[in-house]
Amino acid sequence: CGGQSYGGGGSSGGGGDDGLFAWVIFELLRLLVYLTIEYPAIGIPLDIIVIAGVLYFLFRRRSSSVGSFTSAVAISHPANAVEDVEREFDQLRRFDPNFSEIVFTDFCYALYAKAHDARGRGSSALDLLSPYISQKAREVLMQLNPAGLSEVKGIIIGAMNVSNVHGLETPIVRISLLFETNYTEVVNGKENAYYVNERWDLERKRDVLSPPPAKATALHCPRCGGPLQRDSIGACSFCGTKIDSGEFQWYVRSISLLGKESRGPLLTSDVPEVGTDLSSVMQPGVMKLREEFERNNPGFTWAAFQNRAALIFNELQAAWSTLDWERARPHETDSIFQMHQFWIDAYKRQKLRNIVDQSTIRAMQPVKIKEDAFYQAITIRIWASGYDYTVDESGKIVSGSNKKIRQWTEYWTFIRNREAKPGAAHADLNCPNCAAPLKVNATGICEFCGGKITSGEFDWVLSKIEQDESYRG
Repeated sequence: CGGQSYGGGGSSGGGGDDGLFAWVIFELLRLLVYLTIEYPAIGIPLDIIVIAGVLYFLFRRRSSSVGSFTSAVAISHPANAVEDVEREFDQLRRFDPNFSEIVFTDFCYALYAKAHDARGRGSSALDLLSPYISQKAREVLMQLNPAGLSEVKGIIIGAMNVSNVHGLETPIVRISLLFETNYTEVVNGKENAYYVNERWDLERKRDVLSPPPAKATALHCPRCGGPLQRDSIGACSFCGTKIDSGEFQWYVRSISLLGKESRGPLLTSDVPEVGTDLSSVMQPGVMKLREEFERNNPGFTWAAFQNRAALIFNELQAAWSTLDWERARPHETDSIFQMHQFWIDAYKRQKLRNIVDQSTIRAMQPVKIKEDAFYQAITIRIWASGYDYTVDESGKIVSGSNKKIRQWTEYWTFIRNREAKPGAAHADLNCPNCAAPLKVNATGICEFCGGKITSGEFDWVLSKIEQDESYRG
């Protein structure tokens, strides 16, 4: 989306006089030409300095990334690294046909949030997660705690990247993750916001069959499914099993803190748009996959899917600009909704509002279609434009511009449960299950029929937004 934090592209800068700027550049170039011809001893060294400066500027602009979080993958990896991970996941499905990258991501998000929340409540609370996190890893988390810590809150995962997958030729498979997050620590009653990079190394028996989505993220005893309670020797109070490996579910063997900066959300920076003119990153054979998907899913049409995607896009823009993120709740999975809610709350605390006005979708392009045991996923690239600016409580513009249209592109991934009712995607504001007016509670459950709307059980919902300069497929 178009907002500086929400859409990640940043404002394009506010409303300077382009004609004056061009005139100044022209005069400087004319001066350089004059000096080079008439006084080469002065002009040529200046030429070299200017050329070097321009090349440096272009390199920095190209390599710069957004200072705020979206659901985007902010730690970029080469395309071949992404392809390697895809191949490893495909190989893992040979041993575990239930493995779903979507479910795995949700599991890791839930475990990360619960782990940092627990360390804020003390080692005994964190020890309850021992079936999922080793003692060594828990000790690393507890070492993060400053004296006087009473709470860790506002835990937001801005990016989670799979660094590598290895061990598929052995009984134990290992996955390394890179997290880029924000959270707030409450120390002696004072709140401190941090930007954090962590590496988590997980392992699991290769041949274990992954649980379905609801059980994967519940974080109950991995063996018996009972609540996380420990007896005096650290075993499950219900089945008596002491878990210290990935015998039943993914297990965090180690955690490394890569960086931690005291930094609140960046809400008023004007970040140049990067990547809009890049060619689309396409899944090999995506058009053939699209035709196959339509054949295998009676009632699905690309036109209806586009209409639903446009509905969700417009609802999210309106929710963002009005600081009313509850309006977006029915259209997003839990993880992306929590992340966006964090940014809404940050703007409210600073008495700011980022407005994306007159936003328009100019084009949509399917770039990736994936299916696993539980979900279908379609990624599209969206070209959009609109006014993007931030105002304070008096209405004064503090960044961006309400005079100059900004254009941006992003990659949006929508998911739907494979068990969803067959048929066309809905493009109205009614519950896709019971057709009542769309009204859900904080957990994404319809207040009329009790269906979990945001899980993709009934229709397509937004799962991820990735920036064009960092998307690798």
